[in-house]
Amino acid sequence: MSGAIAIFVKTPGLSPVKTRLAATLGQQKAEEFHLTSARAVSSVVQKLSKLADVHCYYAVAEQSAINHSNWEDLPCLWQGEGGLGERMASIYQRLLSQHEFVILVGADIPQMNSSELLNASTWLADTEPVRLAFAPSFDGGFWLIGGNCKIPQNIWTDVIYSKAKTGTQFFNKIKPLGNIKILSCLRDIDEVQDLIPLRKALLDLSEPLMAQRDLLQFLDTLPLWLKG
Repeated sequence: MSGAIAIFVKTPGLSPVKTRLAATLGQQKAEEFHLTSARAVSSVVQKLSKLADVHCYYAVAEQSAINHSNWEDLPCLWQGEGGLGERMASIYQRLLSQHEFVILVGADIPQMNSSELLNASTWLADTEPVRLAFAPSFDGGFWLIGGNCKIPQNIWTDVIYSKAKTGTQFFNKIKPLGNIKILSCLRDIDEVQDLIPLRKALLDLSEPLMAQRDLLQFLDTLPLWLKG
């Protein structure tokens, strides 16, 4: 079964990027982190495409950035208008009309690995009619949502995002739809204190990709490590 995976990204200079990181690191470093992290996620997603029949995309926040040089390594889709729920629903529904299953991930979980994504893809590609995949994050949200079925619009839009119970709310709403595979809980990067655990997670990868090594090198340039 053909699947799709989309990475949600914003374009520096066109949208505010990692504002909480920017408050400590400065805008330039925060934007550099976002781009370096997105490249790391892209490299993992592209490795997945070599292991399974999964097509890779960027879901870009700005319509004017569809052809931006930052995102030229993958096909781009515009997220559309509205809040995060509306935009995730738009990308999910659009890709589900072209593929048998869809996975959505963020650009700020660069420690994810292709084995975990393959686990989700294999589960969703099964012939059982209704399956979903869900991966929680340590801040109470989630870093992956996938499915081989329609997810009603109100499930996406009724959740309050960026809160400690966002993941629980979303999971409880999709639970009645079908069988759910729960993946590893990972830490997304919002605050400067998230960077030290990220560095450790990258160091702990058994086979880091080149883009993940590049991110590790970037992290080691930050004065943060003098405090860590």
